[in-house]
Amino acid sequence: MFSTRKQALSEAVADMCRHQQGSHGWSAFHECLGAVAAAPEAGGLDRLLASLWRSRPAISDAHAITLLGIAVRHHVLRHGAPGEVFDPRLPLALRASALMDLLERRGEAVARHMESYSNSYTGARRFLLPQLVIGAFAEHFAVPGVRLLDLGTSIGLLPRQLNNEAVFRRFAPDLRWRPAAPPYRSIPLEFVCGVDRPPLPTLDWVRTCHGPSDYYERRFEEVLWSLEQSRKPGHDVVLRPLDLMDSPRLAAFLTDHRVNVVTCNFVLYQYGEDVRRELVRTVTGALDAPGLLLLMDPSHALARQGCTVHAYRDGSAEPLHIADVSDAHFMGDVTVGPGMGAVGGPESHR
Repeated sequence: MFSTRKQALSEAVADMCRHQQGSHGWSAFHECLGAVAAAPEAGGLDRLLASLWRSRPAISDAHAITLLGIAVRHHVLRHGAPGEVFDPRLPLALRASALMDLLERRGEAVARHMESYSNSYTGARRFLLPQLVIGAFAEHFAVPGVRLLDLGTSIGLLPRQLNNEAVFRRFAPDLRWRPAAPPYRSIPLEFVCGVDRPPLPTLDWVRTCHGPSDYYERRFEEVLWSLEQSRKPGHDVVLRPLDLMDSPRLAAFLTDHRVNVVTCNFVLYQYGEDVRRELVRTVTGALDAPGLLLLMDPSHALARQGCTVHAYRDGSAEPLHIADVSDAHFMGDVTVGPGMGAVGGPESHR
């Protein structure tokens, strides 16, 4: 069982090494991890994976790989070595040896981070599509007040950004909509909350989740700027610890707070398909009507660029294809799907 699962993870690493974005900040680590996983003796990695799969059996290969990179980077930033793991200029054999040595000596500490945290990468541009889709939904169905819950919210940036037209205007021009974007509308927000798996991520952890490259440095600067722009009176966002895999507690939260819109962005790829089905069932069954569940996930489990957006309406488990985005960091093309009209009306799908 262990060898089969490790082989699947090794194949996922090899696929991620072929990501078309090239040296985007994590590719050097993926290459290094692939070499360690293929080594005849990889006791530190094997012990770490065995511990992780016992504590988080539903974790996907893509999430395990990214989370291992983040946990190692966290260790490097705190202790200063072995930073060569992330340096693509160094020979692969040297980088792999450094990673193998780290996992032998400090594998338990790395495993504890992986068992306690998730990939909490926070993109400043990802609110652009929810802003337009939820605005269109609220207008089309005459929703007087949107009571919104953001699942896997990280530091709560996305719900803080909603209705911030200044932030929207900065980032929106970098998206090209095909055939056209729905018009910008202010969402009639009545209640805004974000939840995430405890312990709640910190800004320091989010910083660690950004890859070691100039590209990710610019993305993190956008996060800091957006946070500052979103500190405005009257836009309070409640953040609560809640594991989305705790279906009874999640359903009770939705019901108690009369939530009618749920967003869940780049979270479900972290788990197996059964978890996705259970979350959809739980959320759609507890939403106030008219209700909307909006999901964004990588198109190819982080092995390629892009993401796909689906929506679910009023208790239905049938996905509505809202859009495809060429770059999951929301710079590039958005191709509107046939489900957009069912959510936002004919004017939103032109």
